[in-house]
Amino acid sequence: MKIKERLEDFVVSEIADIYPEGKGEYSLYMLKKFNISTWDTLGKIAKRLRISMDSIGYGGLKDKKAIAHQFVTIKNGPKKDIKEKDFELVYLGKTTKPMSKELLIGNKFEVVVRDFKVEEKKFNEEIELVKKFGIANYFDEQRFGSIKNSKEFAVKEIILGNYEKALYLLLAEGSAVDIEKTRKLRDCLKKNWRNFEKCIELAKVNWEKNLLKFLIEHKPSKRTFKRALNLVDKEYLFFLGNAYQSYLWNEILKKVLAELNISYFEAPYLLGSFFFYKKVSEEKWKILKDLKLPLPTPKLQFKEKVEKLDLAHIYDEICQKEGLKNLKNLRTFVKGLIFKTYPRPAVIFPENIEWGKLDNSTVKLKFTLEKGAYATLVVKRLYYGYQNS
Repeated sequence: MKIKERLEDFVVSEIADIYPEGKGEYSLYMLKKFNISTWDTLGKIAKRLRISMDSIGYGGLKDKKAIAHQFVTIKNGPKKDIKEKDFELVYLGKTTKPMSKELLIGNKFEVVVRDFKVEEKKFNEEIELVKKFGIANYFDEQRFGSIKNSKEFAVKEIILGNYEKALYLLLAEGSAVDIEKTRKLRDCLKKNWRNFEKCIELAKVNWEKNLLKFLIEHKPSKRTFKRALNLVDKEYLFFLGNAYQSYLWNEILKKVLAELNISYFEAPYLLGSFFFYKKVSEEKWKILKDLKLPLPTPKLQFKEKVEKLDLAHIYDEICQKEGLKNLKNLRTFVKGLIFKTYPRPAVIFPENIEWGKLDNSTVKLKFTLEKGAYATLVVKRLYYGYQNS
């Protein structure tokens, strides 16, 4: 199976509660981007219009290797279109509110899957199962781009007190900006760790320069590395913390399926495997279909037990596998590294799902998902489900 082989193989379009009202201080645009991240696109727009990125409102981050359509607003923005090689900004009109993730409803997807030979009757059976029982709502690999190389979480090392390893992971293995733009710095740090003076000229971001300067000026020690972590960009730290929470959430959902004794098949991903089910008995479906699991945080409390599920014990057990005593130990004293929670549905239901063959080994899927859900997960469920049918 191959997805995103070509740019046009993955098309995503936002559905949002925003429209041109003919009045208001915000200019509303449709952003069409091609093979560029949302962050990089917003940066280019801000630079061209000579405005702060903070004045641009958006709903979500869309895949880089895709054709993506999303709404953005600019306070008192120009009443004109902007066109560049990798994006186009189309002016829609004035509106009274800025675009935000709260206004995002969902996304429509068109996905082409190559090297995928299917027998129509068998694949339709998988489609019907997904329509009836949905799919397990994991965070997919896009969430973990910052650890793609190392497959280790800097945040976990911070929690465990391994401050030097944490710095190495977030500076030499990961990146706060586009990986390609920081490759020279990361390669240098891998070869010259602790000889930071050899790499400081390659740092393109101010906080990275300041952090490396601090490490050059102070003798290496656990205290030095801990203090250095407080110089890491706060948004980057929050992003890394959220990625670690997402991984833990995935493991919690897998444990829930196992605890409910629901039959599953496995599908590989960057950090192990997903557990996907096909059918669920009526008794267990009553528990699973409306279950919402909060992202793990140290202050999380479970006031009521879910039938047949001791969630407090499950969350503690996953933390213990990570080397933590329990959920309360999921904390650090590094400024900016905070863990926020919200309830995430255990199951999502792709809507208006359609499919067709483009040729003997190419399938095109169309469907709609609520915000926060991953189209690639639907493809994996259908592909590996078909292989296990």
